[in-house]
Amino acid sequence: MKTKPAKISIVSQSHLCRNPRVLKEALALADAGYTITIFTAIYSDDLYQQDLSLIAGTGIRYEIYSDLRNQNFAAFKARMNRKFWLFAQTLGIESKYSLGYDASRLKKQILAQPADLYIMHQELATVTGSQMVNKYKVAFDIEDWYSEDLLPEARKHRPIKLLKRAEKTAIEKSAACYTTSHAMAQGLQAFYKTANRPTVIYNSFNAAPSVSTPEQHDFLHLYWLSQTIGEGRGLEFFIGCMAQSISKCKLSLRGNVSETYKDSLLELLSPKDSIDFLPMLKNDEIQTDMGRYDIGLALEPDNPPNKNLTISNKLFHYMAAGLPVIASYTRGQAEIAKQCPDLVFLYNQNQADDLTGILNKLGSQLQTGQLNDLKTQVLDFYKANFSWPMEANKLVALINSIFETES
Repeated sequence: MKTKPAKISIVSQSHLCRNPRVLKEALALADAGYTITIFTAIYSDDLYQQDLSLIAGTGIRYEIYSDLRNQNFAAFKARMNRKFWLFAQTLGIESKYSLGYDASRLKKQILAQPADLYIMHQELATVTGSQMVNKYKVAFDIEDWYSEDLLPEARKHRPIKLLKRAEKTAIEKSAACYTTSHAMAQGLQAFYKTANRPTVIYNSFNAAPSVSTPEQHDFLHLYWLSQTIGEGRGLEFFIGCMAQSISKCKLSLRGNVSETYKDSLLELLSPKDSIDFLPMLKNDEIQTDMGRYDIGLALEPDNPPNKNLTISNKLFHYMAAGLPVIASYTRGQAEIAKQCPDLVFLYNQNQADDLTGILNKLGSQLQTGQLNDLKTQVLDFYKANFSWPMEANKLVALINSIFETES
């Protein structure tokens, strides 16, 4: 009797090197014996080459349904078509075509290579998959609460009603539905009033083999990682609290940032503190680099609802490298902090006294040499509770269960 499918198609709409959850899922399922094909959209040849290097030798197939690398007629047509539907969205005309490039080709292309299971990621695939559940076996990885994300101005360009219908269908009618936190799973179930609750697969990472001990220094070395560094991310508030603290602080920001924004942050600095702007690294270099720092920063807002319920990828990434974390209060981040309050330091949103107190406490631990011991505790706790192999086993068990019910 058949207990496993021969083929699984994982459908996304971004480069693998920019969506590590898809990569980790594909590798875990391939290791479990499934034949994996990833369908996605790409726009950069440099990133595409990184994508291919990440799956080299794994047997995973990589299929492109939308290719914007070249300035040719097909790419021009795809851009113009999406631009039209984004404009139509401002007039109240909802369509999946506003969610991504070459949306009309996606379903046709994935069905041209039949699979035993289709796993949908991100907005366009979620809507497409919701239109397939009655005829095909479809699972959904709701990485974010798509219909409750972004600020009001940006939401004008999103088909919110369409996304809500797709999300409800994903929870109620799919072969499996999973998400990134218990807070998110509970929030989705309550909002859509469904009997089903999404399974939780944390978006964690492989743990570092050991803690790296940085060179001795007399400042608290704080680290923040994001592809884009800009306004509305909590950095201005954090730098203000650095200035109020008695600890000498160095803030290292790794990511892409404009010169104008650099200047605006530098103007906020206290004379005792400093900022270091660092370029992005390749995925396989990030974790080793993190060992150079003392503390990771997860400065997430609690609005819109998606931000409140999700757990920042940064938080798990820092802990996987052995970094204690300073985190803003969101329901998602509190879910982790309450399990290890001496390792993840939570402050209430926009409460300067809370954050300043944490910086003073950690500065004191730096001076007494306790901070390196804290890093070892973080790594040990992470390995025992959150490391990706544990989450990968949950994922494989969930996917296996879809087919075991057929036997």
